[in-house]
Amino acid sequence: MPSLIPPIVRIAAITLAVVLVTSAQLAAPAAARQERPTASPAPTAFPTPTPRPAGTVPRVGIQVGHWKSNELPEELARLRGSTGAFVRGMSEAEVNLDIAKRVEALLVARGVAVDLIPATVPPGYDADAFVALHADGATGPGARGFKIAAPWRTSRASQQLKDALDAEYAAATGLPRDGSITVNMRGYYAFSYRRHTHAIARTTPAVILEMGFLTSPADRAVMTGRADAVARGVVNGIMRYLAARDPLDGAALLPPDFAIHRPIGTTTVRAAPRDNARALAQIGPDARIVIFSERDGWLEGVVRGEWRVIGWVKKAELVATDDLLPSPPPATDS
Repeated sequence: MPSLIPPIVRIAAITLAVVLVTSAQLAAPAAARQERPTASPAPTAFPTPTPRPAGTVPRVGIQVGHWKSNELPEELARLRGSTGAFVRGMSEAEVNLDIAKRVEALLVARGVAVDLIPATVPPGYDADAFVALHADGATGPGARGFKIAAPWRTSRASQQLKDALDAEYAAATGLPRDGSITVNMRGYYAFSYRRHTHAIARTTPAVILEMGFLTSPADRAVMTGRADAVARGVVNGIMRYLAARDPLDGAALLPPDFAIHRPIGTTTVRAAPRDNARALAQIGPDARIVIFSERDGWLEGVVRGEWRVIGWVKKAELVATDDLLPSPPPATDS
């Protein structure tokens, strides 16, 4: 049946309804509108690496610290003058090269394909392991010991490589451990695939090894007088890692992306993931921590703004934030 309401009345009624709905929306409390959640940016999705075909010979990159640093590309031109330690007519680069060649020979004898890499890393270098060899230096002869670091965001594979190398190198050389892992080591330019073209691939397990202090007579005697033992320690660590890894576990190669965290209250940053480890700093809720790895209920990270405070905090004493992830500052290149 046709409507008996005149057209002009229907138009007026529709107009009034629209006005009432719009007025109600405008009258809604501002706070209520603000409470409506906004969509967070979707995290970047990285595909899990495809396992290498069965029977593929493992490939290892051994980088010789400071070797041919004068040939570094333009993006790393600031490091062309970086020659490393120099003691009693002996340069760090030549010590590194001597040991690297011994490492290469031992690995090849065990059926591993080896790339001896100078200061310049091939763009997106992809291998089953990457080990950068360096020798430390200090202003006095008292500092000694070796230390090993993985990249800022450590994949499970890089952590496994680090642990294996740490154990085998200590056993082969008898050198003490120097626990002062530096920002320069964690931010080593060869690891910085986000910033540099000439860097390892994101999925290449990697560590940097400071084999000992060239400025320490005791350490120097090991690196030069017992170079075969030093090389054997490096090789044993790499082979231990290669034997223990699961080549089908592509997820182990992916560096984690943790959120920025803050303390719930006052908490302690410690040198190792245990309650009795040395305290590095006390921080409160205003602090922010860039997280790299997780172990046994502890999170490892660096205190933002205090880039030299790198340590462990109990996970239960932290809460995740929505802060944007920063890159380590440029000064962290080594």
